Amino acid sequence: MGAEFSAGGVVSDSRYYAGAVEALRSSCAHIGEAADAAQRARFFSEIPGWNDEADASAHDAGKAAVMAMAEALRAKGAVAAYADAARSTLAEVTAAFAAPNTLDNVVAGTVVGDDDEPGGGTDGGGEFSGHLSRALVALVEERDREIDLSADEAGYLKMANTLSVLVGARSAYRAVDEALILLSNARTAYLKESLAAARTPLAADLKAAVADDIRSTSIGQFRSALTTLAVTRTAFNAEIADELWGALAEARTNLAAATATVMEIQAAADGRGSGEGVHAASALAYSFGGSGTPTGVYDAARDVVIEAKEFRRRAQSACDAVDALLVENRAVAADALLEARAAVNSADLMEIRAAYEMASAAMDSLFGARAAFEVGFDLTVPEIFGDSEF
Repeated sequence: MGAEFSAGGVVSDSRYYAGAVEALRSSCAHIGEAADAAQRARFFSEIPGWNDEADASAHDAGKAAVMAMAEALRAKGAVAAYADAARSTLAEVTAAFAAPNTLDNVVAGTVVGDDDEPGGGTDGGGEFSGHLSRALVALVEERDREIDLSADEAGYLKMANTLSVLVGARSAYRAVDEALILLSNARTAYLKESLAAARTPLAADLKAAVADDIRSTSIGQFRSALTTLAVTRTAFNAEIADELWGALAEARTNLAAATATVMEIQAAADGRGSGEGVHAASALAYSFGGSGTPTGVYDAARDVVIEAKEFRRRAQSACDAVDALLVENRAVAADALLEARAAVNSADLMEIRAAYEMASAAMDSLFGARAAFEVGFDLTVPEIFGDSEF
């Protein structure tokens, strides 16, 4: 990207990571809202006399889809900025510590932002509930039949596969799950009763009255289910957001602590401030010193290395928790799209689906770039004798 980063790169300024995480979370939330609105619009469009409701819902779906795409684009850019900052940091650490013959390989080949798959879903038992069970069963059946799927069908099957991370999910998602089942049941009941009324041999005026009764009852149930879904999805998103902010705060605290050591490494590598403190001098001395390095200098260098690795390890643990929450967010967005697809023509969901695909790819890139940075950092900073546990 050609951006200029401060010394310390991604370690010094954790806003690169936090910005990408927030954009991804926001995009997933808007995808869920857009899918819900699209499903609502289709339902009302199939009922005579409810065009205003259908138009309003379609407008909401379009607006949420635009917001989801905008956030997905922001996330894509933020992830690219994070990957560049990670390369910058790794280059600084490599310049201070790596052996000359490994420097080029480490800098050129470590952080590339590949679309690596995140490390699996959440384990654990627990009952599948409602539509999740049906979605996963349908996925297995499709695979067993080995049908030659279109690209669109294959994409939705891939989404269904992501739902496995919601097995035994938190109570807030269970509420969303139950609201979606209410929504599905309301739609099914309306279609079944309407079909039965249409086949009943009644006079035209009686049949119209029966149809009106069915419609008014179903609309009430549907609106109640939609209200419940909106409330529970908002609660779920709020809970995820709260946990994300907590995990991000912990990660940024440890990254800030690691900044001091990286700045020392940077100063040593650049030859600046080598006389300002023993750490800066010792980092440089350890990098290029031989067996004659004084014990005090060697010990100070060791302290720098251990400190940098320990803070990086603590930050990694917090970032792992963030990644798990992002994967869960993505699964819920996929769940909303699968639910909408059952009621809405897939062509109507193209823009929402495109936002999902872009956000999903950006999320995978973030996971890949962060993992590559952490591996590169560990391989680049030397393992001093007795330091292997770090």
